[in-house]
Amino acid sequence: MLKYSPLALLLAQMFNSPAAADEQAQEHQHEDTEVIVISASPLARTELNSAQPISVISGDELREKQAHTLGETLAKEPGITGTHFARVASSPIIRGLDGPRVKITQNGLDTADVSRGSPDHAVTTETSVAQQIEILRGPATLLYGSGAIGGVVNVVDERIAQDFVGDTRGFFGGNLASVDNLSDASAGLTTDIGQTVWHIDGFNRSSNNYEVPTFTNDEGERVSVIENSFVDAAGGTLGGSYIFDNGYAGLSYSRLEQTYGIPGHHHGHEDEPEDEHADEHGDEHGAEEEVLPYADLVQDRVQLHAGILNPVEGIEKLELRYGYTDYQHQEIEGSTPSTTFTNEQHELRLTANHHLTGDWYGAIGYHGFSQSQQAFGEEAYTPPSETDRHGLFWLAETQTDGLNWQTGIRYEHVAIDAPTLAFGTTSYEFEPVSASFGVSYQWHPQVRLNANFSHAQRAPSANELFANGAHLATQTYELGLGYELHQEGEHAYAIEAGTERPLLEKSNSLDLGAHIESDGSHLHINLFANRIDNYIYEAFTGLNSADLFIEDDHGHEDEHEHEEEIGHEPEGEHDHEEGLSVIQYVQRDVLLFGYEISARWQLTDQWRLNAFSDYTRAYTTDGQENLPRLPAQRIGTDLTYNQGSWETQVGYIWHSQQTRTAAYESATPSYGLLNAQFNWFPQTFATTNLSIYLKGENLTDKLGYVHTSFLKDDAPVAGRSFSIGIRGEF
Repeated sequence: MLKYSPLALLLAQMFNSPAAADEQAQEHQHEDTEVIVISASPLARTELNSAQPISVISGDELREKQAHTLGETLAKEPGITGTHFARVASSPIIRGLDGPRVKITQNGLDTADVSRGSPDHAVTTETSVAQQIEILRGPATLLYGSGAIGGVVNVVDERIAQDFVGDTRGFFGGNLASVDNLSDASAGLTTDIGQTVWHIDGFNRSSNNYEVPTFTNDEGERVSVIENSFVDAAGGTLGGSYIFDNGYAGLSYSRLEQTYGIPGHHHGHEDEPEDEHADEHGDEHGAEEEVLPYADLVQDRVQLHAGILNPVEGIEKLELRYGYTDYQHQEIEGSTPSTTFTNEQHELRLTANHHLTGDWYGAIGYHGFSQSQQAFGEEAYTPPSETDRHGLFWLAETQTDGLNWQTGIRYEHVAIDAPTLAFGTTSYEFEPVSASFGVSYQWHPQVRLNANFSHAQRAPSANELFANGAHLATQTYELGLGYELHQEGEHAYAIEAGTERPLLEKSNSLDLGAHIESDGSHLHINLFANRIDNYIYEAFTGLNSADLFIEDDHGHEDEHEHEEEIGHEPEGEHDHEEGLSVIQYVQRDVLLFGYEISARWQLTDQWRLNAFSDYTRAYTTDGQENLPRLPAQRIGTDLTYNQGSWETQVGYIWHSQQTRTAAYESATPSYGLLNAQFNWFPQTFATTNLSIYLKGENLTDKLGYVHTSFLKDDAPVAGRSFSIGIRGEF
């Protein structure tokens, strides 16, 4: 079944590319294969004809994988893992790259949260109301800027329709789970009214502390429940579009509210009044002995989308996307906020599709981005900052004799300003330039090959430049590129202004892929290599925060109570058990390489076998150091039996041990997760696509530590869990 919107079909016909180019290949593919236009690309590309590795999760597959966090939702995708901050927050890691290198977008615009700077900050997309999730592996900087040097995850929903939906359609779903007493529900409705299309959706979710196989933590305590890992979340969206003969214009408003615990973030304020959240979601593991901090997140977001076909001669399509976001994240201890993070962000993308010459078609555009972030309070380890980006990009492609050539270039100007803790206002300006060239080739009716080379540059983020303070959620003291450490005594290190200017990250990456499709089988292989010069990462120094003090430009010790914040004591009276591990952002030349493989075999009409594996290796080019928190190799498989109105599936994913560790980083043992699911598709309502499912996860109750997590030893994966749910479309 081909899934093209009328607008996408019209564009494909204009460009004589994705839809027409794959027609022959589609004839030889399995009849159930879906070809979905990638909304993240302005040139109406599909998974098949893109030179860059792209995958899409949609429909029942998305509903089955949907979890509270985006990282957990995508965790079974080849090449994708998560930061796993105890299930309350998890961001995607693409091929070992995360944080400010992975752009997370909602309908093509940045989510505008602060999750790129810290693993304990939640991503503000909601997958339960999404239509599809698009994953672009490798640099996607041409359209999205230097923050996409590692890839893009684009969550697509129907808040602003680009075409009529055909009267009314909607969805609903609900789920209950045992491991954390989860209950959630979601629903959405889209309807045509005259020349307009209206959309509304919403969700509500609540869960308590989650259970794990009993283990002994680093403090010698026996743990079977991860305390302070509760989640309460709710949100909704209202959008409307006006559809006219050759285009559309629409506006949407959404609000998200989340309250969630912050595991491993204890301060031991036993004398403070107890908070209602600690009491409601706590357990016998200490909730009554100390106040447990939690996050209270609120985001308001407005998006404006508009597109018009053939506005002027030479322009096939003109599209505008604008987003405004007001974000606030408070970390609350007792009854008052201890730290507050805010972000006010504007983003504008203007894209014009045009015919170049002959069979060449392209898209040229402008991308503007303005971000104002503030942090104040006990854990404000970064100063207020202003970031402005202005980018110009151009993409082009052509189709000749089974070859689909794709190329592009982007120039960007980035300005970052911030008052640092002791050295006055600091400003940086960068000018990243990125380019790519790729080809997709239909070598055989059943075999498609692709290759893509990208040169991408990335400017450091404000957090990487200016961080200087205790970050209790990750149990570290962070120090940005703008600072240097100088030893002043046996147990004394001065934090001073850096003497070297931070540099652009420069990535040169190569992707080679093969997509093989035959009757009843499918094989997709991806090989990648990525050399990144001046790569920025958090390196453990082996120091303790009790050894640190700040000097200003004149050599005087800073007087802003910094010592008190980090537990500094006079020399000779250090208590390192009370301090934090010091991590410093550094720049090194590194090499990353690996593979992603996925396969499907339709053994019989009823039996289907799926399998995947992925692997990433990363180290400094001098061979002296592995990169920290690198995902381990994985191998997974599942077997499905389908009998018309019901199907059952059993699967197993093995996570290899990770022994290639960075300095001051411990190895992580291997583990395997056994899962099973039963789906029933009752035919009660002819017009409703209804399914009821039972799911069992980690059925053997295996203890699994996630190497990519800052809380690896304190918050392993969830234990055995059973869930029941319902979902439907009409």
